[in-house]
Amino acid sequence: MDNKLGYELGNWVVSQIQSPDRPARATFTLLDQEWELLPEVFPPYTDPGPELFASWVPYEKGISFLEMGCGAGLSSVLAAQRGSERVVALDINPAAAENTHRNAARHGVSDRVTALTSDLFDALDPAEPFDLVFWNTPFIEAPENRSYAGQIERAVFDPGYEMVRRFFRDVVPHLAPAGRIYLGTSEAMGNKEKMLRAAADAGFEGRRYRSESVELPAADFPESPVVAAHTNERGIVDMDFTMYEFLRH
Repeated sequence: MDNKLGYELGNWVVSQIQSPDRPARATFTLLDQEWELLPEVFPPYTDPGPELFASWVPYEKGISFLEMGCGAGLSSVLAAQRGSERVVALDINPAAAENTHRNAARHGVSDRVTALTSDLFDALDPAEPFDLVFWNTPFIEAPENRSYAGQIERAVFDPGYEMVRRFFRDVVPHLAPAGRIYLGTSEAMGNKEKMLRAAADAGFEGRRYRSESVELPAADFPESPVVAAHTNERGIVDMDFTMYEFLRH
């Protein structure tokens, strides 16, 4: 595990989501639309990442679109609204697949959105291709031996970045010849080097597609030497949310 700051902030995020003092919300508003949220699904309003990534995906009319780790289904619904003719949403969390199905129905696109419970690509036909694949990755690298304590942690942590490696190994038969992959991550909190290496090992070249800097007050986090080492003179921890595009070599 290389990024101690990311791991510490990831643990803090999980503790905030699971805090008994956090008000439960059955609906939320993002991207100028209202969405349903089921318990045990990562709340997309927790940080700016999900909304930024969903707004950055280059949706196109007439294409096939796959959202990996769909959560509440923001990008799958947007893809259908913007003209994708076939949308498949996958998540290892059954509640997330159901949540995406409900939000597709809420926004009138359930005829084009199929939501499935799946460990990465396992629920797909062996050679089912897509023009565009998007994944808001669980970009916080955790120790390789860390086990998941619930579904929320699956949306945050990737022990040893093994999920990213599996993703690039297994995506090949599910990508159309001119297909593109877009991954949401954070260079400050994730492990860019391991992500790019996993992509290259599978025959993909990645480039930074879009990025936005975010200033987080250090006072929002528990005191620790790791956070202190990354805090500037204004008491700010500089963060980012970054999307990478991947194409075949």
